[in-house]
Amino acid sequence: MPRGESLDRQDRCLLALLADDGRARLSSLAAATGLSISTVQTRVRRLEEIGAITGYRAVVSPETLGCPLAAFVEVYAEPGMNDEVPAALKDIREVQACWTVAGDATHLMLVRVGHAQQLDEVLTRIRSAVHTRTRTTMVLRSHFDRVVAPDPEII
Repeated sequence: MPRGESLDRQDRCLLALLADDGRARLSSLAAATGLSISTVQTRVRRLEEIGAITGYRAVVSPETLGCPLAAFVEVYAEPGMNDEVPAALKDIREVQACWTVAGDATHLMLVRVGHAQQLDEVLTRIRSAVHTRTRTTMVLRSHFDRVVAPDPEII
């Protein structure tokens, strides 16, 4: 979101509602916020234009797609290589997300695969792509996974 753009309580409420249900109807959003449908439509368009809403998508169960195993992989890039890591990993489809982080590791990734053997193969490809060591933590059970935690005081 560009600097200088301020969001009021109604904007934050719309964002929280849309984060919870990206397919919410304008009429439902209007009823929840107390705004008219046309005002909600204008505000949602503005939120899209300023980058507060970056897109809409279906959230599909990884298990349904044959990827029940999740792991967090830490990458320890050599000094000066930080900017090259995301580019080196973007074509490895099993890497679902990649973040630059503070701490001992330089990057943290979320990897989803079908089984442990496949995870081993992906880790080999990651290490080869970034020429460095990694540390892996497998997820045993997911209790919840949300993109944005709506503030109950806003809604």
